Amino acid sequence: MSDFDVFSNRWEITGKITLVTPLRIGGGQNAGAYSLSQSPVLISYDAHTQTAQPYIPGSSLKGVLRSTMERIIRTLNEKKSCIAVGERRAVNNVLCGKSDCVPCSIFGSQKSGASIRVQDAHLCDDVEFGNVLDERPHCATLYDKRSDRYEMQMVRRGNFKVPKTILRMEEVVATNTSFDLNINIDNVNDRDIGLLMLMLEEFNHKRCHLGGGVSRGHGFADIGDLKVIKKTIDSDNKLFFNVLEEQCDIDKLRNYAKDYLRSIDDGNEINRRDFDIYYRAYQTKGMSGHLVVKYKITTLKPFQMPGVDESTVTNYGVPVIPGSTIKGFLRHKLIKDGVVASIIDEIFGSVKGNYQHRSRLLVSDAYPDENFAGRDMIPENTTLTMWVVFDNMEANEVNLIKNVLTSRQVITGKRIAGVRKGKPADNNEVEFSAVTPERFNISKYLKES
Repeated sequence: MSDFDVFSNRWEITGKITLVTPLRIGGGQNAGAYSLSQSPVLISYDAHTQTAQPYIPGSSLKGVLRSTMERIIRTLNEKKSCIAVGERRAVNNVLCGKSDCVPCSIFGSQKSGASIRVQDAHLCDDVEFGNVLDERPHCATLYDKRSDRYEMQMVRRGNFKVPKTILRMEEVVATNTSFDLNINIDNVNDRDIGLLMLMLEEFNHKRCHLGGGVSRGHGFADIGDLKVIKKTIDSDNKLFFNVLEEQCDIDKLRNYAKDYLRSIDDGNEINRRDFDIYYRAYQTKGMSGHLVVKYKITTLKPFQMPGVDESTVTNYGVPVIPGSTIKGFLRHKLIKDGVVASIIDEIFGSVKGNYQHRSRLLVSDAYPDENFAGRDMIPENTTLTMWVVFDNMEANEVNLIKNVLTSRQVITGKRIAGVRKGKPADNNEVEFSAVTPERFNISKYLKES
């Protein structure tokens, strides 16, 4: 554990967090005074500028960094990481505070304070606050489980039966919004800073996410412009208290961290699929494990998805295909194809039965590669980019999703897509193409920068 009664060194990490997809950190009642939304985001009031602005709480970012570090260390060696999740909380120490527990030495425990201080991330100076908040619809289709199959709940409207849904509006911070990153750490070594650099890099690999609604694509971010400054006392100057500053090589710091991770690697594959480890991390082939796949989508017909007071959902006025729409389509397609309920629950998560965990499938919004700001729909033959994260999934589960995404699909309801009896859809037909699958693999991860 670090001693805080003397000054050994201080490290200052700065950078920029840029949202790749919308961010939602709920603000509750305190945010209601500054927003007209029924479900506002977290807001900070600046008395100097007399404005209320969204921000990323330091506690949120700190928690993500710790859980990510725990996950990677535990994948290499369960004995070197102390936080237990789920049922293991009853039999394992949580925040053990042991001297050889690196996460506890950095992030703190019941036995010692934290070396790290993660500041709230506020909007960058070049961000115009008036453009950063969006209102997004989230429509959930309701299903009943009958035996080992799901069936869609239906309600009658006039002479027709339609799917039963729950619609709610949520405020989000829009894509491309940037926040300042500031982290201070006292009395640690190169290895510890290198580990933090590795964890921040995980955001760029889309394995790390912020806030809520992650399974439907919220909270993806890139972290750039990183700079690390090390401050130490000039021991040669006996007359004055002089602090020396040194800008550090980030690649070297990451390599110090990888040296440590290689030293604790016990080579044992962990068979469970909990989200506190990376499943099948030692395998070099196959589709099981943790995968991030970048997809290109081509609109074969014009695409339109009604939003809140919009003819189609947009980000900063640019039409997008919401991740919740794509994910909902995938779930409905597998149910329609007769996939058993246990596999549906395993992939998409459940709060009941034997599969009580979050969704293993994370689907981001799809963004046009060209700027179509001001359009009321996405034109035909438009190319869009999206990410799909398969979190600790078996190969057969991955293939169920992959097979759906290898053929032309209409990914909205019949009414929205303009389907009439005996005729194909007029709108919203798309084609998917996988571009860069990236599988989490230990040997590749530990390769020197």
